Amino acid sequence: MNKNYVFTTESDREKGLYKFGETLKESEKRVRGQQTGNSEKLQLIFEKESKFPDHYVHNGLEERGYYRVHEITGGGREWFGGFKSDEEAVAALLEIISEGDNPEPKTYNPRFYQDYVKMVFEEKLESNTKEIKEFALELAPRFGKTLWSLDLMKTLFIDYGYKICLIPAYVLTALSSFQKEFYTYDSFYKEMIFVRENEPIEDVIKQYYGKKMIILPISLHSSEFMTKYKSISDLPKQDKVSFIDESDFGCHRKNSQDLINFLGCGLNVYMTGTAIDKVVSPLNHIDDNIIRWSYTDMLMVKNGEHPIQNHLI
Repeated sequence: MNKNYVFTTESDREKGLYKFGETLKESEKRVRGQQTGNSEKLQLIFEKESKFPDHYVHNGLEERGYYRVHEITGGGREWFGGFKSDEEAVAALLEIISEGDNPEPKTYNPRFYQDYVKMVFEEKLESNTKEIKEFALELAPRFGKTLWSLDLMKTLFIDYGYKICLIPAYVLTALSSFQKEFYTYDSFYKEMIFVRENEPIEDVIKQYYGKKMIILPISLHSSEFMTKYKSISDLPKQDKVSFIDESDFGCHRKNSQDLINFLGCGLNVYMTGTAIDKVVSPLNHIDDNIIRWSYTDMLMVKNGEHPIQNHLI
């Protein structure tokens, strides 16, 4: 089971700063391992076993009005300020854990047709040997594409070695949908991390690259886009995947395509509910990687008449 821990130093304590971390090992060993490069002795204040990852605790701290140090000083993203004492820091952690222990976190259990579409996707992915791969998915309403996508992102990290998932969006409400579902289901946040708005991207990459799937939402309306995401563009193609939701709204246009291509992903997944022809038209590497799950498919499943249900009889 995870251990959530809190540590600080003498000078950080005077400033009200504490680090909230997570480990599967002994907390004291974890803290000793972070002593290198710190001139001051790191002091372990508290540890507690729990089922919650560190970013669950971090979200709770922000909800309670504590602030991330890096937003002001550029320090580590696990450091928080605003505490008056060790006791207050410990109490905040215990409160977050105890509140979270009441309702059980949700676990994503895919419907069989979601598993089926995922299987088709993986078969096409494994048979494609090109450096750049493109997919276009037309998924019906109520398919559950946000949860399905998050589940696929996790699989792409664990089974295929992708390290960072970009979510370029022209329709910005798509980004909030991904973030909400990500934190609602414990199926995702243990193996992945969702980068918050204004978090230093380079810091997150330095800490988690290759350890967890990094999910980075990106607005296609960002000013100075190419300057802001130059470090992402420089990462190896084979490490990067993008999911472009609502891709029939603006993402098919040349200016959006130029920005998506600038990110340099080896795998681009375009998703839409309708107008897949519009989505596909500007793509140069689509081949036969087009997957449809229509409203008719949904009705056939509801009535038990879909061919993929035959093996269930």
